[in-house]
Amino acid sequence: MKTILLSFSMLIAMTTNAQDPEARLVDATAYDAAKFQSTMVLNNGSAKAIVFALKAGQDVPPHSSPVEALFTVLEGEATVTIKDVVHHVAAGGYIIFPMATDHHIKAVSDMKFMLVK
Repeated sequence: MKTILLSFSMLIAMTTNAQDPEARLVDATAYDAAKFQSTMVLNNGSAKAIVFALKAGQDVPPHSSPVEALFTVLEGEATVTIKDVVHHVAAGGYIIFPMATDHHIKAVSDMKFMLVK
């Protein structure tokens, strides 16, 4: 009986953790007019991937990270300021944020991006 219960528990865990082949990163989080939103889509102990949603005009205040990070725009457009240099990034574009360097993200239009670090 224990073997059956263990197997059933493993089957449930495998089913609930299975990746939906129809899932899209851009749909991982929804817009909120009050503040930007984020959803962690990966956190395996060695890497994190977070999807953010910003309405036009919203921003992620200036900050830095202790590690390099990959910023990829999934939809919309943003300006990204790194060391006082402003970069315009649209859907499909990306930037590598250097570690320990302040950066600021501002949505030009409703936009979503993924951050991997």
